[in-house]
Amino acid sequence: MESTKEQLLHLLQSSGGATVATLAEALEVGQASVRRHLDHLRVEGLADVRVDRHGVGRPAFVFYPTEEGEERTPAGYSRLLSRIYGGLRSLDTRQVRGRDGTQVMRAVFEDVAEQVAKDHGSEVDATSLEGRVAQTSVALHQEGIVDSWTKTADGYRLTNCACPYRQAADVSHGPCELDRRTIELLVDAPVRQVSRIVDGQQSCEYVVAATGDGNKT
Repeated sequence: MESTKEQLLHLLQSSGGATVATLAEALEVGQASVRRHLDHLRVEGLADVRVDRHGVGRPAFVFYPTEEGEERTPAGYSRLLSRIYGGLRSLDTRQVRGRDGTQVMRAVFEDVAEQVAKDHGSEVDATSLEGRVAQTSVALHQEGIVDSWTKTADGYRLTNCACPYRQAADVSHGPCELDRRTIELLVDAPVRQVSRIVDGQQSCEYVVAATGDGNKT
């Protein structure tokens, strides 16, 4: 379970900036507690503050994540990184021969996605697509892959508001594909990614189209 300080950093990552009052309301804790944790984040170089002036009245002090804070990874991604290293170590000559680096890494990401889906498979057992989407959102929240999900007119959207490996995603689509494929394996339906934080959007978002009743057979 995330500590209050970790939750604060996650909120700053997802919002891009917020006041003490907003953060306290979101976490349902006192403003004094929020200020104390923000002070710690500033000392660690993970957060800073700016003054927003909007016409008359007192200015607002908005706290936001620094570049280092934006890239601070949740614990779940340490597990993913370990899995990637494990996948690389397990490659044999046959799997590498005749392939370039991109192809090798694609195979590793696919293997990791299958492993993560296997690890959480027992948590996703609903017969309906909506049920599996809901269960997948909960299961992958532990991994830092999904924050929440919503139902839309054409299907379901799963959202992650913090990119834990922005620099890696900036040079390779592999990490994003890993997450997309993991979701796809668990919901047992096609999934496409429609936005990425690394491209300047506010969140990473995945769409599961509603096709038929979505029931498992």
